[in-house]
Amino acid sequence: MSGVKTTLNRSIAHPKFGGPDVLRIVKPKTMSRFLFFLAILSAASCSPKLTPFTSSLIESNKWEEEDLKKIQFYLSQDVVLQREIRQNSSEIVMGEIVMKGGREVDQITFKAGTPGVLVQKARQEKLAISFETGDDQRFLIFTPHPKKNGTFVISARNWDKGSGQINYGGNYYYTIPGSGLASLMVDLKASQTNTVKSREASGRKIN
Repeated sequence: MSGVKTTLNRSIAHPKFGGPDVLRIVKPKTMSRFLFFLAILSAASCSPKLTPFTSSLIESNKWEEEDLKKIQFYLSQDVVLQREIRQNSSEIVMGEIVMKGGREVDQITFKAGTPGVLVQKARQEKLAISFETGDDQRFLIFTPHPKKNGTFVISARNWDKGSGQINYGGNYYYTIPGSGLASLMVDLKASQTNTVKSREASGRKIN
């Protein structure tokens, strides 16, 4: 066994069977796989368990706008916004420039799981969620969908073949097909913890 690195792992023999201590040889490759498996389990246990955010959650918890601003929201799936850039234009590009059919397109991508915060709650339960730091004017609107148990889904205008028009940061973009299925998700346990209203009784003495 010279030249081969091994790890000796001592284990005590079961009293029922008696016998000397058992020496097990654990090969480095096997140990590496075991540690990798443990790392995956650890990462999975630390990941938040996300739940669709619904209008019934707001009602049952009696959350006001200030409460909602303490909640960490997440995107359920990718959202991609695109708008065509006119030739010889001095427009400000907020995303990345991609070529589409020989044309320049300003594209903004929001990946699934991107965290966001509420910047404004408008009428009719419209939630303005910002996924970019430093500018509260860049947000996506989400509204409860009656056919999806009141889950808050992305809102847009003039839907056509899965593509809708969105005003983002003062410019009009179109979602690519599939983005319209995006909804808000929350870590329900953390959200309820962050929005607990607490006060301490001061006590009362007899007159």
